[in-house]
Amino acid sequence: MKLDERLQELNKIPENERLKQTILNKIKDQPVKKSSSLKPLRELGVITAICFIALFLFYTSNNQINQAASGEIAKITSYKNLGEKEFRGKSSTNYMGVENITTPSIVTLFENLSELPTISAPEKFDFKHYDIVVLYKNGEQHQYELAVNYLYDIKQDLYYPGYEEYPAIFSDLVDAHNKIQLSIIWIAVAVLLMQACTAIYYNRRKLYRPNKIQGLGISLIVNLTILALLFWYHNTIGPLYKPLLIILAVGYGFSVWLPMKRHITNLNILKVEKYKILVIVLLFISWIVTY
Repeated sequence: MKLDERLQELNKIPENERLKQTILNKIKDQPVKKSSSLKPLRELGVITAICFIALFLFYTSNNQINQAASGEIAKITSYKNLGEKEFRGKSSTNYMGVENITTPSIVTLFENLSELPTISAPEKFDFKHYDIVVLYKNGEQHQYELAVNYLYDIKQDLYYPGYEEYPAIFSDLVDAHNKIQLSIIWIAVAVLLMQACTAIYYNRRKLYRPNKIQGLGISLIVNLTILALLFWYHNTIGPLYKPLLIILAVGYGFSVWLPMKRHITNLNILKVEKYKILVIVLLFISWIVTY
């Protein structure tokens, strides 16, 4: 029997009013589930709490300095300067590119710096050198530039022999700055692979993600503007603050996710996009922490 004829026969069946009324009564008795308008606020609260905890841990881990007699070193940090003229060293490893130095050779060098012979001001070249900050337990802070042909005490305006005279110190500095870190190139490759896998998944499931999502374009423009400002700051002023970058990475994730959540109705697409944004944010945070 054809489908159309079967449907016509089903339409001729009289309605069961008693069954219909029973179903209606059960529907009326069930409580209506109201969508929680506080869910976005809860999500924002959780992310804000995570950011504040990260800031607290970063701050406390770099500011616990015991008071002691003058001359005792509390911390030595180093920043590899690739030719910038300004001093870029920081006393906190919460800045990008700043490493904590604990090797005995470098600690001994700065503990006995007054015993080294001074030299006349050498010619400075635009090549790699290290901006070093020595923080003492009494709160004093000295800044140094260490290059191949000089060690410059900025506060005292004195020059000492460079690291060509101290091969062990140069080796320790190189090792300190050559730690294992997540490369930005691998992050780009991972994002491209994720986009390709997402496209294949959508194609197989016959899912169609909207090409235009209201508010997403503005969000991307704002994020690109912030990225440009960060590059400008790094190139002209100094190293970037890691906790701030982590907050910006989380803010990027929210700024992309919220427009999608408002305008995409397919739950499968929403789930894929949510995990994709989460992976991108976690990759960037991993790069920031390990840099």
